[in-house]
Amino acid sequence: MFHNAKHMPIMKSPAVTGANLTCELRFFAAYKVMSSQQVIQPIARALSVIAAMNHHRLSTIRDLHRVTGLPKPTVHRILSTLINCGYVAKDVDQSVYMLTEKVLSLSSGYGKESWLLKAGVPVARGITREVKWPVAIGTYDYNSIVVQYSTRPYSEYVLMGSTVNKRFPLFGSALGQAFLGFCGAAQRDRILDALREDEFQEDAILESDRDIERYIADIRARGFGLRTGKRGESTHMAVPIKSRGEVIAVMGISIFSSCYNDDIAAEYLALLQESCSNIICSMEIMIAESTPDTGSRG
Repeated sequence: MFHNAKHMPIMKSPAVTGANLTCELRFFAAYKVMSSQQVIQPIARALSVIAAMNHHRLSTIRDLHRVTGLPKPTVHRILSTLINCGYVAKDVDQSVYMLTEKVLSLSSGYGKESWLLKAGVPVARGITREVKWPVAIGTYDYNSIVVQYSTRPYSEYVLMGSTVNKRFPLFGSALGQAFLGFCGAAQRDRILDALREDEFQEDAILESDRDIERYIADIRARGFGLRTGKRGESTHMAVPIKSRGEVIAVMGISIFSSCYNDDIAAEYLALLQESCSNIICSMEIMIAESTPDTGSRG
């Protein structure tokens, strides 16, 4: 369990990608620049650790040593201090560290996506506890859906690891369909234009406006994104998470194809839709409670 933090989600550390490595090198270079100037070194070192942790949900001392260039004993002392101050939590079982929500007090950069995960993680885990199947929450990012959280590590029916940070196409994936089918028309048009201009995009459906219209109409008539797998594979369902009429994310569930049928689809559609409503309600409450009351009293 996490030390000095309540209900902190335990997630697999994402694989290092080219983008992650670029961020790491940027932080490393920034720290070296700071080291050559007149700065308070302990503060600079602590900030470099926080900055590095901001780009990895879970970090080890070795990870932070590699990214910041700081000696491991120094990293350990900084982490111990940040834990005591409430800015970092440690999973004592896995010997990994993560930032806590107290970092909100340091920056206004804690946006809608962060609130989404804070509200969505317990809901997603609740679904998996109830039906055993893995659940994923994803957000739109440059012509694809990126998984922000997955309950795969908690599902009894999954042998694979987490899909966190994995990208799924807008066409051909349930998560992508759920976003593309239910986002606003203006946003959809912008996305389709961007997809057509993407030299790496090879989806033939983009060549016909009529095919796209039929594709979107089928998704909306069905009420959810669907990617059916062959026997021995998984079938995926997904629905939009909407706030004030805007699709801010998608939530999907994966089941064995042999278990999928119309009754299961109806049952899980209702479950996912109710869960999405609960996420939005929780988000709105959290945001409202975090907003300082500047009104007059009395």
